Amino acid sequence: ESERERAKSAFADPSRYLRNNSYITLRAQAIRRMVPATSAKSILDLGCGDGRISIPLVGDTDELLLVDASKGMLELAVQRVPAAMVDRVHFECRDIATFEPTRQFNVVLCIGVLAHVPNPRSLLELVSRCVAPTGCALVQFTDNSYLLGRASNWLGAVLRRLFHPDAHTLNRMTIDDVLSDMARHGFRMTASYRYVFLPGVQRLPPPVTHAVVQLAGRKPIANCGGEVIAAFSR
Repeated sequence: ESERERAKSAFADPSRYLRNNSYITLRAQAIRRMVPATSAKSILDLGCGDGRISIPLVGDTDELLLVDASKGMLELAVQRVPAAMVDRVHFECRDIATFEPTRQFNVVLCIGVLAHVPNPRSLLELVSRCVAPTGCALVQFTDNSYLLGRASNWLGAVLRRLFHPDAHTLNRMTIDDVLSDMARHGFRMTASYRYVFLPGVQRLPPPVTHAVVQLAGRKPIANCGGEVIAAFSR
């Protein structure tokens, strides 16, 4: 329970996570390329943060449900919703572990969440229940089977211990773990995107951080990265 509370407190103040975080932009660019181009789609964003990734996906006839445990994050997301979309974008402030879907969605996003929840396997099971029969899920995680994935996990742990000694412990998993769990619920990976994550890069000047992160997301460097965004369908 203390780990769960520490994880919540890490995102209670959005500025700590969002400050100079160019990786959000990189993830948003990748996900926009990976989401199928369909009309009248419904989107669920579990652990939506400030909505920077999913709100731009909403088209003229689409609808979006943003779920996050951080009231501060959701307040920022509200400010991002264009006036023309306010009737089709909804918000739910709650711990994802207690979220119970009342319907299914064409697109389910779970980005930057698996490392921070008490039980990643339970979260993947929830994701699978939220996806409509012909829909897809996009899941992001750090692949600990890759050298750079292990390196970023280790360096990140060192930096957290130095600068945030009260931080929660992040989950470690491999791509085989995620594929196996999703296959158990009838899903297969249909596409994936890798990129390199560099802990501490947010401490650089913003223009430098942005340039470094964009480089980390381009081939061939990106192919060596331990960070994965995987798309799944039934």
